[in-house]
Amino acid sequence: MRKRFLIVEDDALSRRILEDFFTEFADCDSAEDGVAGFTMFEKAILEGRPYQLVCTDIIMPRMDGHGLIGKIRACEQSLPIQDVMRTVIFAISASDTAKDMEQALLDCDGDDYIVKPFRPETLKNILRKYNLIDYDTTP
Repeated sequence: MRKRFLIVEDDALSRRILEDFFTEFADCDSAEDGVAGFTMFEKAILEGRPYQLVCTDIIMPRMDGHGLIGKIRACEQSLPIQDVMRTVIFAISASDTAKDMEQALLDCDGDDYIVKPFRPETLKNILRKYNLIDYDTTP
């Protein structure tokens, strides 16, 4: 079964760029803010087709990326399969402040942090790092 990725990004152009990149490796859904993203995350679990990756912006309306990461981790902890399921979450943000990075990675338990602008190879390397794509099947 093909992997599923969720992109949560309020900027339509950035969302489209990420969708175009990730579609090579997985089925992609997207949301324009953390509230919609969390709703989609919960629905995917209930349908038995959870996301393997959530890629979120940090600065968004209604619920920012920090809030989204925290809610996803709390949701995972509440599941009976909490020791089996852990979604890879990484933030992509224009903010390169140590405070934002620390909050996303340490306080909220995100997995990685990418600063915009980024190169496609950076994303590909992170997907490889978390075994979301194979080393030998992608150039």
